[in-house]
Amino acid sequence: MDDVNRLMVERFWQAFNDRDLSLLDDLFADDYVNHASLPGTPPGPAGQAQLMQRLWTAFPDARFEIEHLAQDADTVLCVGTMSGTHEGELLGIPGSGKPVAWRQCHLMTVADGKATTHRAIRDDLGLMRQMGALPGG
Repeated sequence: MDDVNRLMVERFWQAFNDRDLSLLDDLFADDYVNHASLPGTPPGPAGQAQLMQRLWTAFPDARFEIEHLAQDADTVLCVGTMSGTHEGELLGIPGSGKPVAWRQCHLMTVADGKATTHRAIRDDLGLMRQMGALPGG
């Protein structure tokens, strides 16, 4: 695995866990597109900052634990779990005070040490149940 790409993904999740937006310009290309973000989210580091801040507002203690990294050419696959306490609004759902653990798979395309695209596979249904927005949580 190309250490530059793997390290970029590890640095990103460390920045997320540390609440450090200062690294985003170093980690994301100006034309970076996050295909898993809300409609209207701008490209580049600014859009990534918006996404992270939304998550931190909803889950002030959010953390992402990497469980597995793999790479195929310029794409790094990261599997892990985001956990935290649902204290603030997320997608119109008011804070519930409930703990959540949200299984996720992220695919980041990397060029010259910066992410250029992102796609995600997440258990959003499980998250909604854990937050109390759907039965079964």
